[in-house]
Amino acid sequence: MDDLIEHAAPSTPTAAAVAPAPLSLSFSGSGAEYFRIWIVNLLLSVATLGIYSAWAKTRRLQYFYRNTHLAGASFDFRGDPKAILRGRLLAVAVLGAYHYAFGLSRTTGLVIVGVLLLGLPFMMRSALRFRLSNTWYRGLPFGFSGSVRHAYLVYLLPIALIVVPSALAALALQPGLLGAFFLLYLLWPLMHGAMRRYQHSHLMYGDQQASFPLSLFRLALPYLQGFLISLGLILVLVIVSGTVAFLAGVTGTAGGAGKKGLGMGFLVMFGIGMVLFYLSILLIGPFVAVRLNNRAWSATAFPGVRIDCHMGFWGYFRLQLVNVLLTLLTLGLFRPFAAVRTWRYRIEHLRIDAPEGFEQATHAARRRPAAAAGDGVADFIGVDLSW
Repeated sequence: MDDLIEHAAPSTPTAAAVAPAPLSLSFSGSGAEYFRIWIVNLLLSVATLGIYSAWAKTRRLQYFYRNTHLAGASFDFRGDPKAILRGRLLAVAVLGAYHYAFGLSRTTGLVIVGVLLLGLPFMMRSALRFRLSNTWYRGLPFGFSGSVRHAYLVYLLPIALIVVPSALAALALQPGLLGAFFLLYLLWPLMHGAMRRYQHSHLMYGDQQASFPLSLFRLALPYLQGFLISLGLILVLVIVSGTVAFLAGVTGTAGGAGKKGLGMGFLVMFGIGMVLFYLSILLIGPFVAVRLNNRAWSATAFPGVRIDCHMGFWGYFRLQLVNVLLTLLTLGLFRPFAAVRTWRYRIEHLRIDAPEGFEQATHAARRRPAAAAGDGVADFIGVDLSW
């Protein structure tokens, strides 16, 4: 949620008195409290072979939403677990068929790949509609107005990059064709930016439509910045490891053990390279996530309401690093605490600015007509692809 529009300081005491301060979100939950919900959800999901996971997801979202507060009111999630279960069973059936399809025959595999390409963009859109239409604040639901046609334009190519390579490999086509297809991954920053733009520009609160003026290329910019940082790390790797290898080789030669010294130098070079490689993975992922999240949410606004997201990279990086380490050390038991820490960090770095008054802006929203609230198939299936 990047920087939106900066407001000039009021020039008179009267203006200062009426200019409302930006509102902050708060979270009243705790890791220990959520741990009890998480452990029960986990045990019941295992005992029911995953069937209870739909109810577990509903309980989890209700806990986080109901403990998230803004301007004296909390959010809520009212999704039907049975609808989520139907969507998950459908998704598991389709993905299971895809996994075994080419083991049956090429024709069966191609049919399943076609079904995925035709069905998953619709399911992605349905997931957005289901989640948002069941998210409430002050008696009004959120919503999603993106069209099916737009969903196919946005999601078809990313989905193809996931399901088509295995089909090409199963068909034993020329390796050059498979390699040429993988070149499309270079377009991932633009594809990801298009998905975020589709999601944010069609958000609704009641009958109020969000605005999202940010261009696709500005959304893809964090990837370019991350790429430049990676190049910098590679340059450091080449200089440092080359220098170490050279000095180790020279030292070994001077000491009468040329080959041994040279081998030790390359070993040190390899070790430094691996350290910098994993460091780049640890740094670039959170860097891109923070920058993209800030940009996307800070460009999202509703009539009379502007959003500002100002997550910091180093703060988010330290948070995730501690979460990963403690989760590993506790054999996964720290996971609910990590979820609470991450959620609290995200919402505490959000600001809601309503120049004309937040109460006035929210009261202007009205309930959408039933025909516009969501299509029947999406509401019946309840597709929710996140776990």
